[in-house]
Amino acid sequence: MKVSIIGSGYVGLVTGACLADMQNNVTCLDIDEDKVKSLSLAQVPIFEPGLAELVKKNIDLGYLEFTSSYNNILDTDLFFICVDTPNDSTNKPNLTNLDAVCKTLSQLPIHDATIVLKSTVPLGTNNRITNFFLASGLAVDVVSNPEFLREGSAINDFMRPERIIIGSSSTKSVQKLQTLYRPFSRKSNKIISMSPASAELSKYAANSFLATKISFMNEIAEVAEKTGANMHEVRQGVGSDSRIGDQFLYAGLGYGGSCFPKDINALIHFQSDQGIKSNILQATHEQNSSMEYFFTKKLLNYFPDPSKTKLLFWGLSFKPNTDDIRESIAIKIITALAPEFLSIGVYDPKSLQNAKEEMELIPNLLYLDNKYEQIDEYDALVICTEWKEFWNPDFSRLASLKSKAVFDGRNILSRDEVEENDLLYFGIGT
Repeated sequence: MKVSIIGSGYVGLVTGACLADMQNNVTCLDIDEDKVKSLSLAQVPIFEPGLAELVKKNIDLGYLEFTSSYNNILDTDLFFICVDTPNDSTNKPNLTNLDAVCKTLSQLPIHDATIVLKSTVPLGTNNRITNFFLASGLAVDVVSNPEFLREGSAINDFMRPERIIIGSSSTKSVQKLQTLYRPFSRKSNKIISMSPASAELSKYAANSFLATKISFMNEIAEVAEKTGANMHEVRQGVGSDSRIGDQFLYAGLGYGGSCFPKDINALIHFQSDQGIKSNILQATHEQNSSMEYFFTKKLLNYFPDPSKTKLLFWGLSFKPNTDDIRESIAIKIITALAPEFLSIGVYDPKSLQNAKEEMELIPNLLYLDNKYEQIDEYDALVICTEWKEFWNPDFSRLASLKSKAVFDGRNILSRDEVEENDLLYFGIGT
Protein backbone atom coordinates (compact mmCIF):
# COMPACT_ATOMS: atom_id res chain seq x y z
CA MET A 1 0.00 0.00 0.00
CA LYS A 2 0.95 3.63 -0.43
CA VAL A 3 0.68 5.35 2.94
CA SER A 4 1.22 8.98 3.86
CA ILE A 5 1.99 10.01 7.42
CA ILE A 6 1.33 13.67 8.21
CA GLY A 7 3.40 14.68 11.20
CA SER A 8 6.78 13.10 11.82
CA GLY A 9 6.90 13.36 15.58
CA TYR A 10 6.87 10.44 17.99
CA VAL A 11 3.66 8.74 16.85
CA GLY A 12 4.11 9.54 13.17
CA LEU A 13 7.67 8.36 13.03
CA VAL A 14 6.99 5.07 14.82
CA THR A 15 3.89 4.45 12.69
CA GLY A 16 5.72 5.24 9.45
CA ALA A 17 8.78 3.13 10.24
CA CYS A 18 6.73 0.10 11.33
CA LEU A 19 4.40 0.24 8.31
CA ALA A 20 7.40 0.60 6.00
CA ASP A 21 8.93 -2.47 7.62
CA MET A 22 5.95 -4.45 6.27
CA GLN A 23 6.99 -3.30 2.77
CA ASN A 24 4.40 -0.58 2.40
CA ASN A 25 5.54 2.51 0.53
CA VAL A 26 5.47 5.15 3.24
CA THR A 27 6.02 8.89 2.93
CA CYS A 28 6.25 10.90 6.15
CA LEU A 29 5.45 14.58 5.82
CA ASP A 30 6.49 17.33 8.18
CA ILE A 31 6.38 21.10 7.67
CA ASP A 32 9.71 21.45 9.48
CA GLU A 33 12.14 21.31 6.57
CA ASP A 34 15.20 20.92 8.79
CA LYS A 35 13.61 17.90 10.46
CA VAL A 36 12.81 16.41 7.07
CA LYS A 37 16.43 16.82 5.95
CA SER A 38 17.70 15.14 9.12
CA LEU A 39 15.20 12.29 8.94
CA SER A 40 16.05 11.69 5.30
CA LEU A 41 19.60 11.02 6.53
CA ALA A 42 18.18 8.65 9.19
CA GLN A 43 18.98 11.13 11.96
CA VAL A 44 16.17 10.53 14.44
CA PRO A 45 15.68 13.46 16.87
CA ILE A 46 14.07 11.41 19.66
CA PHE A 47 15.29 8.45 21.67
CA GLU A 48 13.14 5.35 21.31
CA PRO A 49 14.80 1.91 21.45
CA GLY A 50 15.11 0.43 17.96
CA LEU A 51 13.55 3.37 16.12
CA ALA A 52 16.67 4.87 14.56
CA GLU A 53 17.72 1.46 13.23
CA LEU A 54 14.26 0.78 11.79
CA VAL A 55 14.16 4.18 10.07
CA LYS A 56 17.58 3.70 8.49
CA LYS A 57 16.81 0.16 7.36
CA ASN A 58 13.66 1.16 5.51
CA ILE A 59 15.17 4.30 4.01
CA ASP A 60 17.95 2.12 2.60
CA LEU A 61 15.41 -0.40 1.27
CA GLY A 62 13.38 2.35 -0.37
CA TYR A 63 10.18 1.82 1.62
CA LEU A 64 10.40 5.00 3.70
CA GLU A 65 10.94 8.59 2.63
CA PHE A 66 10.36 12.06 4.01
CA THR A 67 9.02 15.26 2.50
CA SER A 68 7.76 18.71 3.43
CA SER A 69 5.50 19.08 0.37
CA TYR A 70 1.90 17.89 0.16
CA ASN A 71 2.37 17.58 -3.60
CA ASN A 72 4.49 14.50 -2.91
CA ILE A 73 1.72 12.62 -1.10
CA LEU A 74 -1.23 13.02 -3.49
CA ASP A 75 -0.97 9.48 -4.84
CA THR A 76 -1.73 7.55 -1.68
CA ASP A 77 -4.17 4.97 -0.33
CA LEU A 78 -4.30 6.17 3.27
CA PHE A 79 -3.54 9.50 4.90
CA PHE A 80 -2.58 9.18 8.58
CA ILE A 81 -2.78 12.38 10.61
CA CYS A 82 -0.25 12.12 13.46
CA VAL A 83 0.26 15.73 14.51
CA ASP A 84 0.50 16.66 18.16
CA THR A 85 -2.51 17.93 20.10
CA PRO A 86 -0.91 19.43 23.23
CA ASN A 87 -2.89 21.00 26.03
CA ASP A 88 -3.40 24.75 25.84
CA SER A 89 -3.19 27.17 28.77
CA THR A 90 -6.56 25.93 30.05
CA ASN A 91 -5.53 22.26 29.86
CA LYS A 92 -7.77 21.64 26.86
CA PRO A 93 -6.34 19.93 23.73
CA ASN A 94 -5.02 22.44 21.22
CA LEU A 95 -6.18 21.36 17.77
CA THR A 96 -4.44 24.12 15.80
CA ASN A 97 -2.10 21.70 14.03
CA LEU A 98 -4.86 19.20 13.29
CA ASP A 99 -7.12 21.87 11.84
CA ALA A 100 -4.28 23.23 9.71
CA VAL A 101 -3.66 19.78 8.23
CA CYS A 102 -7.35 19.27 7.47
CA LYS A 103 -7.59 22.68 5.83
CA THR A 104 -4.62 21.86 3.58
CA LEU A 105 -6.00 18.41 2.69
CA SER A 106 -9.38 19.94 1.83
CA GLN A 107 -7.69 21.96 -0.91
CA LEU A 108 -6.07 18.94 -2.56
CA PRO A 109 -7.49 16.62 -5.26
CA ILE A 110 -7.94 13.62 -2.97
CA HIS A 111 -11.57 12.64 -3.54
CA ASP A 112 -12.59 9.25 -2.11
CA ALA A 113 -9.48 9.20 0.11
CA THR A 114 -9.39 7.63 3.55
CA ILE A 115 -8.10 9.98 6.25
CA VAL A 116 -7.06 8.26 9.46
CA LEU A 117 -6.92 10.20 12.73
CA LYS A 118 -4.06 8.68 14.71
CA SER A 119 -3.62 11.72 16.93
CA THR A 120 -5.41 11.64 20.27
CA VAL A 121 -8.30 14.05 19.83
CA PRO A 122 -11.19 15.29 21.99
CA LEU A 123 -14.46 13.39 21.89
CA GLY A 124 -16.51 14.38 18.86
CA THR A 125 -13.52 15.44 16.75
CA ASN A 126 -14.02 12.70 14.17
CA ASN A 127 -17.56 13.90 13.56
CA ARG A 128 -16.44 17.53 13.41
CA ILE A 129 -13.69 16.79 10.89
CA THR A 130 -16.08 14.71 8.77
CA ASN A 131 -18.50 17.63 8.62
CA PHE A 132 -15.65 19.99 7.76
CA PHE A 133 -14.68 17.94 4.71
CA LEU A 134 -18.33 17.62 3.64
CA ALA A 135 -18.70 21.40 3.85
CA SER A 136 -15.57 21.84 1.75
CA GLY A 137 -17.04 19.64 -0.98
CA LEU A 138 -14.47 16.88 -0.55
CA ALA A 139 -15.82 13.33 -0.39
CA VAL A 140 -13.50 11.48 2.00
CA ASP A 141 -13.82 8.93 4.79
CA VAL A 142 -12.54 10.00 8.21
CA VAL A 143 -11.51 7.07 10.42
CA SER A 144 -10.57 7.02 14.10
CA ASN A 145 -7.57 4.75 14.69
CA PRO A 146 -6.17 5.63 18.14
CA GLU A 147 -2.59 4.73 18.99
CA PHE A 148 -1.66 2.71 22.07
CA LEU A 149 2.12 3.15 22.03
CA ARG A 150 4.12 3.19 25.23
CA GLU A 151 7.25 5.28 25.10
CA GLY A 152 10.23 3.02 25.58
CA SER A 153 8.53 0.02 23.95
CA ALA A 154 6.73 1.64 21.02
CA ILE A 155 8.20 -0.55 18.28
CA ASN A 156 7.15 -3.73 20.06
CA ASP A 157 3.73 -2.26 20.83
CA PHE A 158 3.14 -1.46 17.16
CA MET A 159 4.52 -4.73 15.82
CA ARG A 160 2.77 -6.90 18.43
CA PRO A 161 -0.35 -4.98 19.41
CA GLU A 162 -2.86 -6.14 21.97
CA ARG A 163 -5.64 -4.51 19.94
CA ILE A 164 -6.08 -2.40 16.81
CA ILE A 165 -9.17 -0.21 17.01
CA ILE A 166 -10.77 1.01 13.80
CA GLY A 167 -13.59 3.50 14.25
CA SER A 168 -15.53 3.93 11.01
CA SER A 169 -18.93 3.45 9.41
CA SER A 170 -17.34 2.95 5.98
CA THR A 171 -16.93 -0.68 4.91
CA LYS A 172 -14.43 0.36 2.24
CA SER A 173 -12.14 2.18 4.68
CA VAL A 174 -12.40 -0.57 7.29
CA GLN A 175 -11.31 -3.09 4.67
CA LYS A 176 -8.35 -0.90 3.69
CA LEU A 177 -7.15 -0.74 7.25
CA GLN A 178 -7.76 -4.43 7.84
CA THR A 179 -5.52 -5.16 4.87
CA LEU A 180 -2.86 -2.74 6.12
CA TYR A 181 -2.84 -4.18 9.62
CA ARG A 182 -3.13 -7.86 8.69
CA PRO A 183 0.63 -8.52 9.13
CA PHE A 184 0.34 -7.27 12.73
CA SER A 185 -2.63 -9.53 13.47
CA ARG A 186 -1.65 -12.94 12.09
CA LYS A 187 -1.64 -15.19 15.17
CA SER A 188 -4.98 -13.92 16.40
CA ASN A 189 -7.36 -11.26 15.22
CA LYS A 190 -6.41 -8.06 17.05
CA ILE A 191 -8.66 -5.79 14.98
CA ILE A 192 -11.77 -4.37 16.65
CA SER A 193 -14.18 -2.38 14.47
CA MET A 194 -16.53 0.10 16.12
CA SER A 195 -18.09 3.52 15.66
CA PRO A 196 -15.78 6.57 15.52
CA ALA A 197 -17.27 7.89 18.77
CA SER A 198 -16.57 4.60 20.55
CA ALA A 199 -13.01 4.53 19.20
CA GLU A 200 -12.32 8.03 20.51
CA LEU A 201 -13.72 7.23 23.94
CA SER A 202 -11.92 3.86 24.11
CA LYS A 203 -8.56 5.65 23.95
CA TYR A 204 -9.46 8.12 26.69
CA ALA A 205 -11.08 5.46 28.86
CA ALA A 206 -8.09 3.11 28.63
CA ASN A 207 -5.53 5.73 29.61
CA SER A 208 -7.76 7.18 32.31
CA PHE A 209 -8.32 3.76 33.87
CA LEU A 210 -4.59 3.01 33.98
CA ALA A 211 -3.91 6.42 35.49
CA THR A 212 -6.59 5.74 38.09
CA LYS A 213 -4.90 2.47 39.12
CA ILE A 214 -1.63 4.37 39.64
CA SER A 215 -3.26 7.11 41.71
CA PHE A 216 -5.21 4.57 43.77
CA MET A 217 -2.06 2.70 44.75
CA ASN A 218 -0.26 5.94 45.59
CA GLU A 219 -3.10 6.89 47.91
CA ILE A 220 -2.88 3.49 49.57
CA ALA A 221 0.88 4.03 49.90
CA GLU A 222 0.25 7.05 52.10
CA VAL A 223 -1.93 4.86 54.29
CA ALA A 224 0.84 2.24 54.36
CA GLU A 225 3.34 4.75 55.71
CA LYS A 226 1.01 5.48 58.64
CA THR A 227 0.35 1.83 59.46
CA GLY A 228 3.75 0.25 58.91
CA ALA A 229 2.53 -1.78 55.94
CA ASN A 230 4.85 -2.46 52.98
CA MET A 231 3.57 -1.56 49.51
CA HIS A 232 5.59 -4.32 47.87
CA GLU A 233 3.63 -6.82 49.95
CA VAL A 234 0.35 -4.97 49.47
CA ARG A 235 0.88 -4.94 45.70
CA GLN A 236 1.38 -8.72 45.69
CA GLY A 237 -1.70 -9.24 47.83
CA VAL A 238 -3.88 -7.03 45.66
CA GLY A 239 -2.42 -8.03 42.28
CA SER A 240 -2.92 -11.75 42.87
CA ASP A 241 -6.67 -11.18 42.46
CA SER A 242 -7.39 -12.04 38.80
CA ARG A 243 -10.20 -9.46 38.75
CA ILE A 244 -7.65 -6.74 39.42
CA GLY A 245 -4.44 -7.97 37.77
CA ASP A 246 -0.87 -7.11 38.67
CA GLN A 247 -0.20 -4.28 36.19
CA PHE A 248 0.04 -0.58 37.14
CA LEU A 249 -0.01 -1.35 40.85
CA TYR A 250 3.41 0.08 41.70
CA ALA A 251 3.43 2.94 44.17
CA GLY A 252 5.72 5.82 43.26
CA LEU A 253 5.82 9.48 42.32
CA GLY A 254 2.87 9.24 39.95
CA TYR A 255 2.37 9.38 36.22
CA GLY A 256 3.72 11.96 33.78
CA GLY A 257 4.41 12.12 30.07
CA SER A 258 2.35 13.33 27.15
CA CYS A 259 -0.60 10.90 27.42
CA PHE A 260 -2.05 10.26 30.87
CA PRO A 261 -2.10 13.88 32.13
CA LYS A 262 -3.41 15.22 28.82
CA ASP A 263 -6.07 12.56 28.37
CA ILE A 264 -7.33 12.81 31.96
CA ASN A 265 -7.63 16.59 31.64
CA ALA A 266 -9.36 16.36 28.26
CA LEU A 267 -11.95 13.95 29.61
CA ILE A 268 -12.53 16.07 32.71
CA HIS A 269 -13.08 19.14 30.52
CA PHE A 270 -15.53 17.22 28.36
CA GLN A 271 -17.46 16.18 31.46
CA SER A 272 -17.57 19.78 32.61
CA ASP A 273 -18.76 21.05 29.23
CA GLN A 274 -21.51 18.43 29.20
CA GLY A 275 -22.60 19.05 32.77
CA ILE A 276 -21.30 15.66 33.97
CA LYS A 277 -19.83 15.63 37.47
CA SER A 278 -16.27 14.32 37.48
CA ASN A 279 -15.86 12.13 40.52
CA ILE A 280 -13.25 9.46 39.86
CA LEU A 281 -11.26 11.25 37.14
CA GLN A 282 -10.94 14.48 39.11
CA ALA A 283 -9.80 12.51 42.14
CA THR A 284 -7.25 10.64 40.01
CA HIS A 285 -5.84 13.93 38.75
CA GLU A 286 -5.69 15.49 42.22
CA GLN A 287 -4.07 12.45 43.81
CA ASN A 288 -1.39 12.37 41.12
CA SER A 289 -0.70 16.07 41.57
CA SER A 290 -0.40 15.59 45.33
CA MET A 291 2.53 13.17 44.97
CA GLU A 292 4.88 16.04 44.17
CA TYR A 293 3.95 17.77 47.44
CA PHE A 294 4.06 14.47 49.36
CA PHE A 295 7.62 13.73 48.24
CA THR A 296 9.03 17.26 48.49
CA LYS A 297 7.62 17.50 52.02
CA LYS A 298 9.37 14.23 52.88
CA LEU A 299 12.70 15.68 51.76
CA LEU A 300 12.20 19.07 53.38
CA ASN A 301 11.19 17.52 56.71
CA TYR A 302 14.25 15.28 56.78
CA PHE A 303 16.85 18.02 56.43
CA PRO A 304 16.80 20.62 59.24
CA ASP A 305 18.61 23.21 57.12
CA PRO A 306 18.06 22.63 53.38
CA SER A 307 19.97 25.79 52.53
CA LYS A 308 23.15 23.96 53.53
CA THR A 309 22.20 20.69 51.83
CA LYS A 310 23.10 19.29 48.41
CA LEU A 311 20.88 16.71 46.71
CA LEU A 312 21.76 14.28 43.94
CA PHE A 313 18.92 13.34 41.57
CA TRP A 314 18.92 10.25 39.36
CA GLY A 315 16.37 10.33 36.57
CA LEU A 316 14.74 13.24 34.74
CA SER A 317 12.64 11.66 31.98
CA PHE A 318 9.05 10.91 32.91
CA LYS A 319 9.74 7.17 32.52
CA PRO A 320 12.71 4.98 31.55
CA ASN A 321 13.81 4.24 27.96
CA THR A 322 12.84 7.66 26.65
CA ASP A 323 14.26 11.17 26.58
CA ASP A 324 10.78 12.66 26.98
CA ILE A 325 10.49 15.08 29.90
CA ARG A 326 6.93 16.25 29.30
CA GLU A 327 5.06 16.39 32.62
CA SER A 328 8.12 14.88 34.30
CA ILE A 329 7.52 14.48 38.04
CA ALA A 330 11.27 14.65 38.59
CA ILE A 331 11.52 18.08 36.99
CA LYS A 332 8.51 19.33 38.93
CA ILE A 333 10.10 18.19 42.20
CA ILE A 334 13.50 19.66 41.33
CA THR A 335 11.88 22.97 40.37
CA ALA A 336 10.05 23.06 43.70
CA LEU A 337 13.10 22.12 45.79
CA ALA A 338 15.83 24.13 44.05
CA PRO A 339 15.07 27.44 45.86
CA GLU A 340 15.25 25.65 49.23
CA PHE A 341 18.47 23.67 48.82
CA LEU A 342 22.06 24.78 48.40
CA SER A 343 22.48 22.95 45.10
CA ILE A 344 21.14 19.97 43.17
CA GLY A 345 23.09 17.63 40.92
CA VAL A 346 21.09 15.83 38.22
CA TYR A 347 21.81 12.81 36.02
CA ASP A 348 19.81 10.97 33.36
CA PRO A 349 21.08 8.53 30.70
CA LYS A 350 19.16 10.13 27.81
CA SER A 351 17.24 13.29 28.70
CA LEU A 352 19.96 15.53 30.13
CA GLN A 353 19.96 17.96 27.19
CA ASN A 354 16.17 18.25 27.16
CA ALA A 355 16.25 18.89 30.91
CA LYS A 356 18.86 21.62 30.50
CA GLU A 357 16.58 23.46 28.12
CA GLU A 358 13.58 23.01 30.42
CA MET A 359 15.36 24.13 33.61
CA GLU A 360 17.79 26.68 32.20
CA LEU A 361 16.54 29.41 34.57
CA ILE A 362 17.33 27.42 37.72
CA PRO A 363 20.80 28.63 38.77
CA ASN A 364 21.87 26.05 41.35
CA LEU A 365 21.68 22.92 39.18
CA LEU A 366 24.70 20.89 38.13
CA TYR A 367 24.28 18.51 35.17
CA LEU A 368 26.33 15.36 35.59
CA ASP A 369 27.73 13.04 32.92
CA ASN A 370 28.06 10.15 35.36
CA LYS A 371 25.67 9.15 38.13
CA TYR A 372 28.52 8.81 40.63
CA GLU A 373 30.24 12.07 39.64
CA GLN A 374 31.35 14.03 42.75
CA ILE A 375 29.01 11.87 44.83
CA ASP A 376 30.91 12.60 48.04
CA GLU A 377 29.79 16.23 47.78
CA TYR A 378 26.12 15.37 48.10
CA ASP A 379 24.09 14.77 51.23
CA ALA A 380 21.46 12.42 49.80
CA LEU A 381 20.41 10.55 46.67
CA VAL A 382 16.93 10.96 45.19
CA ILE A 383 15.75 8.45 42.54
CA CYS A 384 12.94 9.73 40.33
CA THR A 385 13.01 7.50 37.21
CA GLU A 386 13.30 3.72 37.21
CA TRP A 387 16.07 3.36 34.61
CA LYS A 388 17.52 -0.16 34.78
CA GLU A 389 20.98 1.19 35.54
CA PHE A 390 19.63 2.52 38.84
CA TRP A 391 18.25 -0.82 40.04
CA ASN A 392 21.58 -2.26 41.16
CA PRO A 393 23.76 0.65 42.32
CA ASP A 394 27.28 0.40 43.69
CA PHE A 395 26.54 0.72 47.40
CA SER A 396 30.20 1.29 48.22
CA ARG A 397 29.94 4.52 46.23
CA LEU A 398 26.62 5.50 47.77
CA ALA A 399 28.34 5.21 51.15
CA SER A 400 30.06 8.50 50.26
CA LEU A 401 26.77 10.38 50.68
CA LYS A 402 27.12 12.68 53.68
CA SER A 403 23.81 11.79 55.33
CA LYS A 404 23.78 8.19 53.99
CA ALA A 405 20.16 8.78 52.91
CA VAL A 406 18.54 7.32 49.78
CA PHE A 407 15.08 8.55 48.78
CA ASP A 408 13.65 6.03 46.34
CA GLY A 409 10.75 7.68 44.54
CA ARG A 410 10.08 4.60 42.41
CA ASN A 411 10.54 1.83 45.00
CA ILE A 412 13.10 0.05 42.82
CA LEU A 413 15.63 -0.72 45.57
CA SER A 414 15.38 -3.26 48.34
CA ARG A 415 15.14 -1.64 51.76
CA ASP A 416 16.94 -4.62 53.30
CA GLU A 417 19.85 -4.39 50.87
CA VAL A 418 20.16 -0.63 51.28
CA GLU A 419 20.17 -0.87 55.05
CA GLU A 420 22.60 -3.83 55.03
CA ASN A 421 25.05 -1.40 53.41
CA ASP A 422 24.66 1.05 56.31
CA LEU A 423 22.49 3.44 54.33
CA LEU A 424 19.11 4.93 55.24
CA TYR A 425 16.20 4.06 52.96
CA PHE A 426 13.06 6.14 52.30
CA GLY A 427 10.57 4.82 49.73
CA ILE A 428 6.91 5.37 48.93
CA GLY A 429 4.78 3.34 51.33
CA THR A 430 7.63 0.99 52.22
